[in-house]
Amino acid sequence: MNQDLPEEALDDGEEALQADIDEFVTLDRKGPWRLALLVARRVTPGEGNGVRIDYQPRSGLNAFRRISAGEFARRARTAPRRVIALLDAWNRLAADGVVPPAAALRPDTTIESPDTGEYPFYGKNGYYRSWEATGLSTERRDAVEKEAEKSGTRPSAITYVMTHPTAVKTALLADEATRRTAREALQEFEARQAAADAEDRAAAAEVASERQREYDDVIRAERDAYAAQARQASEGSQAEASMDVFNAMAEIRMAASRALALLSKQQINFTSDRAQAIAELCDGAEAAIAAVRDMATGAALDDAALAAFMDENGKFL
Repeated sequence: MNQDLPEEALDDGEEALQADIDEFVTLDRKGPWRLALLVARRVTPGEGNGVRIDYQPRSGLNAFRRISAGEFARRARTAPRRVIALLDAWNRLAADGVVPPAAALRPDTTIESPDTGEYPFYGKNGYYRSWEATGLSTERRDAVEKEAEKSGTRPSAITYVMTHPTAVKTALLADEATRRTAREALQEFEARQAAADAEDRAAAAEVASERQREYDDVIRAERDAYAAQARQASEGSQAEASMDVFNAMAEIRMAASRALALLSKQQINFTSDRAQAIAELCDGAEAAIAAVRDMATGAALDDAALAAFMDENGKFL
């Protein structure tokens, strides 16, 4: 309800009204960058909790103080991570060439605060990463940025929800729309997990199939090599076969000579089982050598007798 102004009340005028509005607009559009500037020219990261006086080498300039982010936060009654996030925002803007870097600033340097309309402080494309001031791990911050980009949501909004679990629980208990959204999110998460599991299974199956193919290739190569050797043996000349037999018998003789040399050098006390086994090997070797001699000299056994011999002495061959 409109009330008449008292006679003594005077209208301060349109200019005064507009001045307040202009101040509001200035603070609204430049205030965040002003905060970042104050931090950038007074904070030096890594200085611990102490106060440091920073002298400039140029003559005629007074020394000025820089302090740690922790000390600045203590005096300003805010969080050290927020101070660091403000400093990082300023240096990101400096990297784009808009303002001087924090290390080059002096308190007496005149800096016009950037306009947030042109250089957004908050939001998706903003220079200030408020979620970096929450203490989230690198892995969780990366997940926030990935999902924020996918859904078009500000990372700071996601981070706020993540860092206020009690508020999330209360919202779920109080509001059906929130519960419905949560159910939809869980369903999407389960669908993603199922898809990821299917991809993992497919990848594992592909790896197993590849290994099976490699194994089959090895077996096939070995089989082909054996077949080639068999063909080569069957197609070999009489001279080659004769030389192979000669070499095999020479190896037998050399092996027997090595056994004799070992026995002559030292007295070996064989167990009864070992002595019996060696005797059986000698008997088998003698029989095999006799058969080879007969076949090589033309006094070979007939097929039936040779088959019986091979069957009886096969365990020694």
